[in-house]
Amino acid sequence: MGRVTIVLVMISTLTLVIAFGKGIGVLRGLDVTSHFQWAAAALFTGLTANLVAVIHAAQSDRIIRELRQHVETLQAGSATGQ
Repeated sequence: MGRVTIVLVMISTLTLVIAFGKGIGVLRGLDVTSHFQWAAAALFTGLTANLVAVIHAAQSDRIIRELRQHVETLQAGSATGQ
C-alpha cells in the first residue's frame, strides 16, 4: 500500500509541474484550456494520493491496535503463569 501512495504522489507532483508549466505558457499567450485540464488532473491526483494515504494510515492504526491487544494478552497470560 505504501508503494501505491508513493507512485500516486509522484504522478501528482508530475501533473502539478506540467500544470505550472502550462500556466506559465498562459502568461505568454498560449492555450488556457490545456492549463485548466492539467490543473484539474493535478488536483484529482493529489486528492487521490491523499485519500489513499489516509486509508493506509487507518489500516495501519487498526493493525497496530490489534497487535498491542494481542501482546497485552500474551503478557497477561505469562504474568499469571499460563
